Amino acid sequence: TLELYNPCPGVMDNVPASNSYQGGFMVDLMAKDLGLALEAAKQSNSDTPLGELAHRLYVKHQQAGNGKLDFSSIFKMLEKK
Repeated sequence: TLELYNPCPGVMDNVPASNSYQGGFMVDLMAKDLGLALEAAKQSNSDTPLGELAHRLYVKHQQAGNGKLDFSSIFKMLEKK
């Protein structure tokens, strides 16, 4: 929840958002894991539209050079829209 892990810088201490999104679970790993989940869904003929959207967004964020940042850094990309 946002009370335990907030993606907005300066809201909480000791979370990656307040440390320039350093540390935490990297965007590279999130994109990889979402890709693996999509592969598993495809094998079981499961429709995962939100998973597909999340994967596309994380890959776009990764390709913009943010792969080593915490996964919550996607907030920066979404905030710009």
